[in-house]
Amino acid sequence: MEINKIYNIDAFELLFEFDDNSADLIILDPNYQDWDKYCKDGLIVQSVRVLKPTGNILCFTKQPFDFNLRNEINDVFRREIVWTFTNGGAWVSNRMPLVSHQKIYHCVVDSKKSFFNSRTGVDYSVNTKDFKRNKKVFEGYEEEGKKFKKSKEGVWLRDHLHFNKPHTGKIPSKPQELYDILIKCYCPVGGIVLEPFSGSGNFAKSCVDQEKNYSGSELDKKVFDYSVKNINKHINNHIAKLF
Repeated sequence: MEINKIYNIDAFELLFEFDDNSADLIILDPNYQDWDKYCKDGLIVQSVRVLKPTGNILCFTKQPFDFNLRNEINDVFRREIVWTFTNGGAWVSNRMPLVSHQKIYHCVVDSKKSFFNSRTGVDYSVNTKDFKRNKKVFEGYEEEGKKFKKSKEGVWLRDHLHFNKPHTGKIPSKPQELYDILIKCYCPVGGIVLEPFSGSGNFAKSCVDQEKNYSGSELDKKVFDYSVKNINKHINNHIAKLF
């Protein structure tokens, strides 16, 4: 299968095309209400098969669709990242709070080998200064405070990320800034990112900017056509900046 391309096929067709231990990062972002079905059909099993020993899987979900997924990934679960936003709360109930966060389950097959770049590339706050931390004192133990110096690679990745949802109407999409951070931190340069539910195609734009390969699938023809145009426009702009 040709890489750096989105295909109008379903998620399993895409995964079946890849050999064992061949992907560096797999992003799973289906319609959340379908997670139970995909777990039963073996989506996690196939993703783990395709993943390199150094690879990562990121599963997007939210309550109440996260319970069975969390049980399904228990053997490979590593960390939960919370993505918050202040727009796009589509469901309003007078008996529950407005939803303003979703979850990203981080999974690995080997926590000692999995790739992780701790630096996000995001600039520090203008108020952040270099300084020396206070001395640590605890039950008779003392340790001199270490010097903090801002990294040229940006701030350290946190397990709470805040970006508002993009305005793409009925086209499923995640914020470009969110993809930029996740792909930078969980896929090496030259690696390959798989997105079997590619939606708007924004993940591929991050890959192009970061010199990483990608392959995705989108079964909905209207969404697929949008994603191809979205990615091609970004590629053309990227090339134009090089010359």
